[in-house]
Amino acid sequence: MSAAVKCDDVTRRYLDCLSADFVVAPSAKGCYLVTPFLRPDGEAIELEIAPLPNGTVRLDDMGDTLGYLHANGLALTPSALDQARRIARKHRVDLRQSSLTINSDAALPGDETHRLLQAVMEVSGLVHGRRSSGRVDFDTEVEAFIIGAGVVYDVDFKVSGHLEPHTFKFYVNSGRNLLIQPITAASETAAHSWAERWAYRFSDTMAKSATWRPVAALDDRGARKDVWTPRARTPIQDNSVLWADRENLLEMLRA
Repeated sequence: MSAAVKCDDVTRRYLDCLSADFVVAPSAKGCYLVTPFLRPDGEAIELEIAPLPNGTVRLDDMGDTLGYLHANGLALTPSALDQARRIARKHRVDLRQSSLTINSDAALPGDETHRLLQAVMEVSGLVHGRRSSGRVDFDTEVEAFIIGAGVVYDVDFKVSGHLEPHTFKFYVNSGRNLLIQPITAASETAAHSWAERWAYRFSDTMAKSATWRPVAALDDRGARKDVWTPRARTPIQDNSVLWADRENLLEMLRA
């Protein structure tokens, strides 16, 4: 009995810890759920939860999972997509228009959220089977650029926003207060979705303190040059730099 009580306590503490690490933010359709679960590259898995006119609720990954695989060198061949569909079906999740999605009749879709997260994590794991493309990770390229500018910087820097905390990939101080976030997307839809989410974080951060200067470095290398259309970039137009125009970022770093 004593051992059972201790095990119950461990479970309770673990669930309390998980609960504290979920973050909810508003979206145009409903809300974003930033989870404590990570993809293989360490990025938090995010879901969107949206009520539908028929009274049901839709949860989806906004195309981030397939976008993540593509951005990290996994060719989305018919075979790879079939594998992703099989994983999705195993968790009773649909793969529709590049998004992992699930509908729920429940007002509070707990079980569906769990199943979608399981599907997202397993499909994300397909990245381990990719062939090396020799392509430099965009975060690494941005970091090398910052190092080349000869400035002191921090990685995974946490700041307090007006409503909630946020983490930016790079922070350059020395009076600059630059918060630099690299963003890679595999499609215009995914790019616009990321832009909306980071626009909210930028706004919330600056609402807490006007001294912060957030800027998104947008990955437009190679085929991604067609991703950042004017529509996709609109939410962060005034706080972003295309990588092709990174000399503008260098001016900010050296200001």
